[in-house]
Amino acid sequence: MEDSHIAVDIPSKPNHLFLGVWDGHAGNGAAKYAAQHIVDVLQSTKEWKLYVENGDENVELLSQALIEAFLKIDISIKAFQESTHGEDTSGCTSVTAIVTPKYIVCANAGDSRCVMGSNGESMQLSDDHKPTLLIERTRIENAGGIVQWGRVDGDLAVSRALGDFGYKDRPDLPQDAQKVSCYPDIKIHERTDKDDVLLLACDGLWDVMSTSEAVTVVRELYESGETSVERMTEELLDLSLLKGSKDNISALLVKLPGALLGPPTN
Repeated sequence: MEDSHIAVDIPSKPNHLFLGVWDGHAGNGAAKYAAQHIVDVLQSTKEWKLYVENGDENVELLSQALIEAFLKIDISIKAFQESTHGEDTSGCTSVTAIVTPKYIVCANAGDSRCVMGSNGESMQLSDDHKPTLLIERTRIENAGGIVQWGRVDGDLAVSRALGDFGYKDRPDLPQDAQKVSCYPDIKIHERTDKDDVLLLACDGLWDVMSTSEAVTVVRELYESGETSVERMTEELLDLSLLKGSKDNISALLVKLPGALLGPPTN
């Protein structure tokens, strides 16, 4: 298993939940390191410290803190891998979300995905970073790489990730301009009382299930009377396997207050 995940309260800010899923490849070192250290790295950023000191929920500061955490954790992973003398050369996708009393802020690099349901609808809080996308292909080619068979240099299936330093070999370029970038996209959702589902999962789930289908499955489990989030997550993963998923599958599910209201009425 090359995946890691966490769901923890952030010690320095009450009522702030940190969620993360990391899908490793070529080993599990990068995914494990990110899961173990990301919250500490986040809290060490000047943007986070300003956010905490600010008192109010400055969502722009929070977003910048998440971006800085991705950049810093990637540097730390490189130092960690150098200390293993080549034993670990892994990489991982990274999808994270911070749930605050007012907002859900998602930061994503790779093709793991964060989705949610609200008012009977479903939406993505992240976009999958594939090498064939124009913005990704352009960066890859500008950094001296190619996209072949839908992969970076004909090998790596994602265009953003932590680790994977063999694709970050241009010292003249910043982190966000390497063939494989650790720079995350940020999406912000302002919470409402109609929000009912928040789901983070790696591509083992999304290979066989759409965003709307996954949210619908969770809602049907709510409506069937299931109250255990753990069992609902297991049902979702079991369904993915039945649908033919061949990859590792990790998922985090949060039951939001809107689930208690029942289905929307028009």
